[in-house]
Amino acid sequence: MIGTGASTLIAVPTFRRPEQLRHLIEAIARLDRLEGTALLVADNDTAGEGAAAAAKAVAEGFPIPVEIICVPTPGLCHVRNAIVAQALAIPTVQRLVMIDDDEWPEPQWLAALLTVQQRTGAAVVGGPVIPVFPEGAPDWAEQTLVFRPERRPEGPAEMLYASNNLLVIRAALEALGSPWFDPAFNRSGGEDLDFLTRLKALGFTFAWAPGARVSEWVGAERARKAWVLRRMWRIGVTDTRVARKQRGLFGRIGLGLRSLALLGLRTAALPALAWRRDRRLDIAGQWVKAVARLYALAGGSDAIYAAPAPVSSAKRGSF
Repeated sequence: MIGTGASTLIAVPTFRRPEQLRHLIEAIARLDRLEGTALLVADNDTAGEGAAAAAKAVAEGFPIPVEIICVPTPGLCHVRNAIVAQALAIPTVQRLVMIDDDEWPEPQWLAALLTVQQRTGAAVVGGPVIPVFPEGAPDWAEQTLVFRPERRPEGPAEMLYASNNLLVIRAALEALGSPWFDPAFNRSGGEDLDFLTRLKALGFTFAWAPGARVSEWVGAERARKAWVLRRMWRIGVTDTRVARKQRGLFGRIGLGLRSLALLGLRTAALPALAWRRDRRLDIAGQWVKAVARLYALAGGSDAIYAAPAPVSSAKRGSF
């Protein structure tokens, strides 16, 4: 159990990835600057695989306090909201640091996040996520936009987009209020972008820590062109749903006009597929994303996490 001495809480939502979770926890144990830190693992599987794996991984000599909770209600938003509620229930916790269960940090990760937050005074600090592909993955995978890590200078940032490598101060979480992650995005994803967009609307500032690097497993099922195009569709849908949520009627009309214009630009770029072999997947993906924006504006959503299905090899792209 976590006592009242921790000022920084590292939180991991997990769902049916026990081996990857154990790898992550072992990496957390090797982090620099662990003083005043605790670990929270939130298992969103009623079978408790993640909880069991976490308990086994920390059974002997773990360097910081650990708490393991089960969140029986399924969904991304429910488990993330349980994490925030648990963090705020510990009076001494001033910073919540989030990382996903299919990632693992470099030793300086936590120190880099804390240093940039202290230097800039930002309420939210993010860092790069580096994809790690399985042996035999195609060459194009490392070049496509979906997997390309963000590269920014250290310091203040206009916006951040994901919560899988993120530090948030307590004051920002308290100001946002429950539900911190909107359940409307429970099955589609995009809840982290909505969360960050609302924090920005409240006036909280962001920063980037390039030294806070984490690596992410990329399974063979994701190193496929069909999967990449599906991800671009999802990004178009979720980004637009977040934008619609923040606008009134006239703002939505403007968003629709811009989306139509963007689709026109992406359509005009399609002939480049004939000669830009190195960019074919990105060109097609940007067109798919533009179509998805209009789908979302028409009221469509994307329940990608409701019933995930494997991508058939017969349906792989041929770019």
